[in-house]
Amino acid sequence: MYGFEKNRHPAGGSIYLAVTGMGMLAGIGIIQLQSDSAFSGIFGEYFLNQYASFRIDYVQMIRYIAGYRLGQYMLLMGAGIIPAAPIWMGFLLFLLGMIWGSVLSISTLQLGFRGIVICVAGLLPQVFFYLPAFGWMILWVICGGSNRKKYLMLGAVGGLFLLFGILTEACVNPAILRQILGKIV
Repeated sequence: MYGFEKNRHPAGGSIYLAVTGMGMLAGIGIIQLQSDSAFSGIFGEYFLNQYASFRIDYVQMIRYIAGYRLGQYMLLMGAGIIPAAPIWMGFLLFLLGMIWGSVLSISTLQLGFRGIVICVAGLLPQVFFYLPAFGWMILWVICGGSNRKKYLMLGAVGGLFLLFGILTEACVNPAILRQILGKIV
């Protein structure tokens, strides 16, 4: 049962929520300290107009997203079975918060409220599949789950949600973003 001790983190999820929030603040702070020209192309009008009219190779898109998301999921599952799982989970959530804070800050600086709308549209509809997949694994570690078979079963069920999230991110999300970009850019 190495790495599956009960009640490893008595403070529960509040510490992890705070760590994610600190990561978001760090991401926002890093972007605020950078020069405006460093990120000018990411959410620039030219880039967004090009994306709205770009032809997407869906097979290549699925491969790219699957590699990226599966890597994240395997890292999360691996972090859940080691004795230092709470520390690794905190580190991963801090990095996730930094990414969210950075992207939201860049989009807001470049486009204002339109940038926030684009960020929200960029999350839909795959977020409804990714939240359960990643959330169950995080909650397992936070609550100190100790049964290895249940952990692997939870990982497999989460993997199915991850698969649906990858497919919606690669095939449905670009159409949603094109519609949004066509209306606001």
